[in-house]
Amino acid sequence: MTLAEPPRPQRGTTAAERGPDVSTAQQAVADERSWARKAAAAANPRFLLSQAEGYPAGIKQFLQFCLILVYPAWLFVLVLFWPLWLVGKVVEGILYVLFWPVRAMHKRNNPEEYAAFQAELAARKAAGRQG
Repeated sequence: MTLAEPPRPQRGTTAAERGPDVSTAQQAVADERSWARKAAAAANPRFLLSQAEGYPAGIKQFLQFCLILVYPAWLFVLVLFWPLWLVGKVVEGILYVLFWPVRAMHKRNNPEEYAAFQAELAARKAAGRQG
């Protein structure tokens, strides 16, 4: 008597086929383009409560309760962070202008190293947009 073996399992789906493993509220924040819109989407209480998704019912309710308690502090951090981010961008611009002679001298004296560094920056920027 021969035993019939079960059929081979179907190939599993890839991450690209399954789609993102985040809630719709988290995906809405990730899809926003500008920093201000991301901050506004992150201020939505639905986004904060979505952080507890994927947990069992009792733990999820406890986490959502804790997140509701933390929500005012979360809004305060978002409102406080925007001016700090803006000041940081202004300081970045000032430093960019101040150190322009150093960058120009490095570009003139070490063109290969400068080109490699610029290519590395471009790759980091592209990876940051994808991730």
